[in-house]
Amino acid sequence: MATDNSGPSRTRSRPTVLDRFYDIGVVLKGIDGAVELAVGLLLWLAPGALAGLLGRAADDLAAEPSEFRHDLAEYIARLDHDLAYGPLTFVILFLILHGVVKLALVYCLLKKLYWAYPFALALLSLFLVYQVYALLTQPTVWMLIFTLLDVAIIYLVYREYREIRAEVASARMDKPAADSPDADKPDDASTL
Repeated sequence: MATDNSGPSRTRSRPTVLDRFYDIGVVLKGIDGAVELAVGLLLWLAPGALAGLLGRAADDLAAEPSEFRHDLAEYIARLDHDLAYGPLTFVILFLILHGVVKLALVYCLLKKLYWAYPFALALLSLFLVYQVYALLTQPTVWMLIFTLLDVAIIYLVYREYREIRAEVASARMDKPAADSPDADKPDDASTL
């Protein structure tokens, strides 16, 4: 007999706004993981290509009159500098591992694999601790925004986990008596 470990399906007829935010947040985490993996692989296989891309992007954005684009250009230029003169091996390993872990978590969450939620919460919380550290040591508006988004996503994953856990508990309580090991034994009322 095959068991379905994907967890229960939603019993609500219409998803709530928070359900939609959850789905969007998980998909965004997946996109983020794919980008991190791609950048990590690009840095590993062709480090000069990324430096050229970042340099051109920073120059193009700096030429625009918008303050937002100027700030983004400064961020990209600083990232380009950090990648060129920083500990590249650590950055490459971090991006590749972080990307793979995020993609695996996103897959499990979208498939609603019940057992994966505690792992997802633990790993997302560890990533958040690192982000808070980075925010405190080198604060940027972008890091603050990403950190706040990650706090929201952790809350939404926890909320989803609680709902699925309640559904699993309810499904276990609703199992027919025939599935229990004592089903073959007569109850006290039938022996009288």
